[in-house]
Amino acid sequence: MNHYFYDGRSLQDTLVTSYQPSLVFLSVTVACLASYAALSVAGRIKAAEKDKAYGLSRIWLLAGALTMGAGVWAMHFIAMLALILPVHVSYDVSITALSTVPVVIASAVMMYVVSRPRNNNLGLFIGGTVMGAGIGTMHYLGMAAMVGIDQNLIMSYEPTLFVTSVIVAVALANLALIINHAIERKRDSVPLFWAKVVPTLAMGFAVSGMHYTAMAATYFFSENSTAVTGDVKNALNHESLALWVSFASVSITSLAILMTVVDRRLQKAAQEEAMSRSRMREAIESIADGFSLFDINDKLVECNQRYRELMDTGQGILIGMTFEHIVRSAAEAGLILDAIGNVDEWVAERLAKHRAPREQFIEQFAGGRWIRVTERRVWNLGTVAIRTDITELKDTEIELSRAMDEAEKARANAEDTNRAKSAFLANMSHELRTPMNAIIGYTEMLLEDAEDDGDPRIIPDLQKILSSGKHLLSLINEILDLSKIEAGKMDIYLENIDVPEVIQDVVNTIRPLADKNANTLIVECPEPLPTIHTDLTKLRQELLNLLSNASKFTKNGKIVLAVTRQSVKEINGILFRVTDNGIGMSKEQADRVFDAFTQADSSTTRKYGGTGLGLTITKKFCEMMGGTIAVKSELGKGSTFSIWLPLRTGKPLRGNTHG
Repeated sequence: MNHYFYDGRSLQDTLVTSYQPSLVFLSVTVACLASYAALSVAGRIKAAEKDKAYGLSRIWLLAGALTMGAGVWAMHFIAMLALILPVHVSYDVSITALSTVPVVIASAVMMYVVSRPRNNNLGLFIGGTVMGAGIGTMHYLGMAAMVGIDQNLIMSYEPTLFVTSVIVAVALANLALIINHAIERKRDSVPLFWAKVVPTLAMGFAVSGMHYTAMAATYFFSENSTAVTGDVKNALNHESLALWVSFASVSITSLAILMTVVDRRLQKAAQEEAMSRSRMREAIESIADGFSLFDINDKLVECNQRYRELMDTGQGILIGMTFEHIVRSAAEAGLILDAIGNVDEWVAERLAKHRAPREQFIEQFAGGRWIRVTERRVWNLGTVAIRTDITELKDTEIELSRAMDEAEKARANAEDTNRAKSAFLANMSHELRTPMNAIIGYTEMLLEDAEDDGDPRIIPDLQKILSSGKHLLSLINEILDLSKIEAGKMDIYLENIDVPEVIQDVVNTIRPLADKNANTLIVECPEPLPTIHTDLTKLRQELLNLLSNASKFTKNGKIVLAVTRQSVKEINGILFRVTDNGIGMSKEQADRVFDAFTQADSSTTRKYGGTGLGLTITKKFCEMMGGTIAVKSELGKGSTFSIWLPLRTGKPLRGNTHG
């Protein structure tokens, strides 16, 4: 086929041409798909170079160049198939094949420019210009491959449109690269859809725009000739061309797009794996304890810095080292005290523990450190180990053990001292009580004789001696009771007691003391009371102690003894409550009122008398009989003491039970 620039011959001889719309649309679509694939591959090249996978980036560069070149080539020949001429044409195979070379080379240059991490305007201009020139060269080589079958085909180009077609290719290619570069710089602010579509359409229109502008510049003429038969022998007919173009365009473009999608997903998976591994690494490093993971062959897979600090002997711990190598090095370096002098035996024992399903033990390290080792062997994974520095805990444990030993010794010494004190008090009380009984007895005899003889001069003195003697004997008895309780020698004698009868006896005994201070004594028993199984003597003494204190510290007031049934923790019992409106106590005084030899203050003893043992003994009696005692008091307004005893007394805290 002859072709040259239009020489002004009559246009009446020009062949009438038209296009098949569906194939025109297909040609533009193929150009856009090839552009999308090429720009996607450019992204893969950039990602590969970022990961320093330069071999992979070259493979992607070749794939991208072939994809874009094949796409441009396919677009051209699909557009040529869309061209309807009144003559039969075919295409020279060698020229058709040659037409792919310039566009593949130009695509490689363009792909290289696009994939650069940093681009300037000059680089983009060079890439766009080379790409546009490659598209134009491919087109006009492809046009030169046309061969008339039944008559010679002559082609000429209108110069202005010819130049315009090349300018369109170069301009739109540059525009596509500039748009793609701008979107890359503002990727976060541009929606993904537009980031893909706009540069794809620009490059696709560069290819198709150049083609159809060039076709507008082309005039076809024909002349009858038989000289064209030689050219047809090496030519492709329309059917063959359509088959090859369809196969090439669909296969290469689809493969390129598939490769970019797969690679993107693989890269995303790799990034997620790297991020996951980084997070795991950070999590492991954040563990305050030493962490290590050994595989099923006992080779170190992972560990944190704390593990290295605990086990490092100065030679370093590397991933891939065996467990035996690490612990043997630590043992031979004297890091583990238990291994000193018997390294081989210790290593063998340590390996046996390491291979057990689950182990936890403590190792003593050099420098006084104690390490708790927790290991767990996971099937098909290996062994996970945690090493915790428990030196402070161990030191505290040792100190606590030492303190407990000292406390036990102190307790034993205190008990010995207390027993010695109790024994001394018991002996002294016994020794004092014997002469005191004699003094009281002789004083009573002398008092009777003085009253019989009518000698009033010595009666007051004898009464003072008798009162003081009885008071001193009472004190001795209280001290003796307290010493027996503390020595565990106070016995309990249990019997069934009629509560109202005991109350009446106690009231009769205490009434003279209440009357002495002009107090009103009131007894409240609002309901029938059951029989109580307890120690009568101690119950009587408890009530007498409370009532005597109330009578002593109350003047011209009221004293109430209230008795009711009450259950405590589902145990039936009886509550004895003594209330007065006497001098009362402050909270501080009430808190220590049950302490031995303690009264509200020193003036209380001087003014009201007493030893401060009565309430102490009362509290201990209550505890021995399984009961409780409590006090509520307000300074200047009075006090309330409450005793609760179970209906049946069980085993006492000290002493023996009788009855």
